[in-house]
Amino acid sequence: MSLTHHLPRVLVVDADLDAIETARFAIWRSQLPCQFAWFDDAELANASLLTKALCRSKDLPALILLDPRSFSGTEGYELLRTLCIYQQLAQIPLVLFTAAPMSADFAQEQDSRIWYAAKPARAADYMDLVTRCVKQRLRQPATL
Repeated sequence: MSLTHHLPRVLVVDADLDAIETARFAIWRSQLPCQFAWFDDAELANASLLTKALCRSKDLPALILLDPRSFSGTEGYELLRTLCIYQQLAQIPLVLFTAAPMSADFAQEQDSRIWYAAKPARAADYMDLVTRCVKQRLRQPATL
């Protein structure tokens, strides 16, 4: 069994492949101790997560980064609904990207399961945001 099997898994669900690759690179560059998984199709993500939840799989992600706005239809919001309804999935911390920030610092004063963050347009800013929220959600020390 590989060492990566025991690392927490971060799942990115975003229709934008550039955003997925940017998030993957940010996590790799920061040497965060986690596995990276992604879906660019919210319906497939929904089916996969729901199947794992119903089968009581232990292979659920430790954190989900979701941009429901990036999908053309309602698929992203349907996935969000699934993540909130099913008990096994409702335990997974979630970072939900929104059109505008709800506060100046997305996580400092938030301790609920769902955090909201404005998705920056600049790749460097998005990489910083992904790194910060993964560190904080997985409770990693600020300096790795």
